[in-house]
Amino acid sequence: MRTALRKTALGAAALATAVAYLAAPTSPASAQSGFPCPRIMAICAYTEPGGQGALRLIFEDTPEIEPPFLSAQNQTSGPWCFYSEPGFAGQRREVSAGEAVEDFGFPVRSLKEGLCEEP
Repeated sequence: MRTALRKTALGAAALATAVAYLAAPTSPASAQSGFPCPRIMAICAYTEPGGQGALRLIFEDTPEIEPPFLSAQNQTSGPWCFYSEPGFAGQRREVSAGEAVEDFGFPVRSLKEGLCEEP
């Protein structure tokens, strides 16, 4: 009897821990943004402002993006630079690790990992 109760208690504790882990946000930025972004080390890019529209996951430098996107969440461990033109040109905006951008103010047509460099 004691063994069965102990196993039930351990199972309940493990289940509660798993539920709490899954419900916790990955970072303060994701908690604030509310973007529907999977827990993965990538850029979650959305075709509409506020994390709406079609979702695209980006893992590496991308010199040309079609269709462009308007909002994003950086779930990587470093900054990324987002550009308004293909080939890493035009207006740019740096996005820190964990940061979510509701609206870039321009359609993003290319991006690369790292700090935005002066032209």
